[in-house]
Amino acid sequence: MMKKSLFVLGLALCLMFVLSACGGDSKSGEPAVAPTGVTKEVTITAKNFEFSPAEIKVKKGDTVKLTFNSEEGVHGLMIKDFDINMDESGTKEFVADKVGTFDFNCSIMCGGGHGQMVGKITVE
Repeated sequence: MMKKSLFVLGLALCLMFVLSACGGDSKSGEPAVAPTGVTKEVTITAKNFEFSPAEIKVKKGDTVKLTFNSEEGVHGLMIKDFDINMDESGTKEFVADKVGTFDFNCSIMCGGGHGQMVGKITVE
């Protein structure tokens, strides 16, 4: 009976250890964020010298399907905090895995108004 109790206790401890190791992000120490199943489709259009929309809001864990269109001039789109860099029109996806407000910018020197081409993505 004693051996069976020790075996069950040992098994329970092993299971606790395995479960506590799952779901963490070893880089930041924060829990990993899995996509919530919600996909937000966002289209950003670049013109001289602005983005439309200039502000985007999503929830933490959302998958963001981002479509970028450069309609006037030559522009790119960079969201450093989510490792997005698009030098031409197209679509990319990322998971909004951190809370805060993050800038996006034009990634191609496009003229005198280049420095003012800034937008914000807010993750709640």
